[in-house]
Amino acid sequence: MARRVVLPGRGNAVMAAAKTLGFADLFFYAASMALSIRWISVAAAAGPASLWIWVLAVVVFSGPLIVATAELTTRFAGEGGVYVWTEEAFGPFWGFLCGWLYWASNLPFFSAMLVFMLNLLALAIGPAGKALIGSPWLFTGVAVGLSIAVGALHYLGLGTGKWLSNVGGASNIVLVALLTVVGMLVFARQGSATDFARASYAPPLNADGAILWATMVFAVGGSEALAFLRNDVRGGMRTILAVLACVTLLQIAFYLAGTASMLAILTPQAATRLSGLPDALILGLKTLGLGALAPLVLIGGFLCLLGSYSAWFGVAARLPFAAGIDAVLPPAFGKRDPKSGAPVVAIAVQTAVVAVIVVLSQAGDTLKGAYDFLVAMSVLSYTLPFLFLFAVFLKLQVGVARSGAAPAKAWRTPGGCRVALAVGAVGMAATIVAVLCTLVPSPDARNQLLEAAKLVFASAVLIVSGVAAYVLATRRAGSG
Repeated sequence: MARRVVLPGRGNAVMAAAKTLGFADLFFYAASMALSIRWISVAAAAGPASLWIWVLAVVVFSGPLIVATAELTTRFAGEGGVYVWTEEAFGPFWGFLCGWLYWASNLPFFSAMLVFMLNLLALAIGPAGKALIGSPWLFTGVAVGLSIAVGALHYLGLGTGKWLSNVGGASNIVLVALLTVVGMLVFARQGSATDFARASYAPPLNADGAILWATMVFAVGGSEALAFLRNDVRGGMRTILAVLACVTLLQIAFYLAGTASMLAILTPQAATRLSGLPDALILGLKTLGLGALAPLVLIGGFLCLLGSYSAWFGVAARLPFAAGIDAVLPPAFGKRDPKSGAPVVAIAVQTAVVAVIVVLSQAGDTLKGAYDFLVAMSVLSYTLPFLFLFAVFLKLQVGVARSGAAPAKAWRTPGGCRVALAVGAVGMAATIVAVLCTLVPSPDARNQLLEAAKLVFASAVLIVSGVAAYVLATRRAGSG
């Protein structure tokens, strides 16, 4: 079946491709992007107070994001997601800058995910895995090799790459269900490691609390990425809307059950951000006399993260590809493999940049410190585009309120413009707070002032490089 894809900005292209994603494919793809087992460790380290903060994050950020994504995806025909939405609302420069930041945010995110998943794999291997964690350069070499392997897989096209994402999404759900069962059985056998009745449920007003909120906002994001796949989905917007509706309920159940179960096995003090989840699974299984299964469970966790990595990798590569078609990036970025339809240059560049970030992140720091820095950098750069997204959503609502009419086929927020404006304002406020929280350095950093400066500098480089890329593109267009 041929389809016409309208890309953002100056360049529209006709691409022949099959609609490769059904409801189940998209559901598990969403589960790979909007759920992640690694954020459960961050929440558990903050104690039982994180339970109600999960609900708050879904209500004030994920809920508005899903509503805005549903409406904006039906309002704009292109598959450039937040890139094309911002461009249509505020012009080409802001659209490109938003798309650049969204793409760039995935690069440290990929690197951080590689750190976490290889930590799981090393623990699954056992004593021999200590060499992988203990040697920064061995660890870096394996991480780079894995990133190249996933990039190579995406050369084969979305129809092939989706299976790894499907396995990851299904593994996410199965692993948290297993963690929940183990937590309940441990609680029934010897009681909870965490005293939920006497614990403080007040939000931690310190660096850990700031990291917690920023990370939770990051954790419950991802639903907006489905807009990039709209022209690959059988059933179109009906399928996307159905999956978006499932995501909200799934996020609450996933994160609440996973965090509570982990706290039943470990105390908050023992639940570290990097290794808390595998520690909880290993201890829980040993308590139940099932310690021999721990390596298999940890390998399942590795597959969860590998699937998530693959899902985000495939989505992210579409941004430089679209910008290449637009001629905002060099035209080579707009090239596709004639057989698989994969954006080969975009994939190659993305793979290379991730490898460089992995190498740089390991230079002169501990594994834990590098992980925290990568998370903070990816959370900040990922959160910034949501300022654009909610600004677009609010602008459209103001326009509809003034004109009194909306496109006939567009999905509308229940309750009309007043409710939509309130939803957008709540989402914008949650995003602003999350951005500010990302600037708080990790308490584990050796030099917190230097850590904050590194984070601000790295983000400034991303913004300046985006502006420079746009200026060069306009100059090329003018000279041409």
